[in-house]
Amino acid sequence: MAKLVLSLNGVVQGEYQLDKERLSIGRKADNDIPIDNLAVSGKHALVITILDDSFLEDLGSTNGSYVNGKLIKKTCT
Repeated sequence: MAKLVLSLNGVVQGEYQLDKERLSIGRKADNDIPIDNLAVSGKHALVITILDDSFLEDLGSTNGSYVNGKLIKKTCT
């Protein structure tokens, strides 16, 4: 099973199994992956998994979403 590794300045902040079709990421507590950081929007991004492929989609966040250091709008991970 795939996992998302969240890091900040090269330090791993958490690892999350992509065990649902849709996982929300954001600062609000009702997200599947809540991130307590002011740089993160309340509803920041969404991970969508279809079969063996996972996609990260930025939800119009203020600071954007990055995958492997690259700013993205939507990407296959």
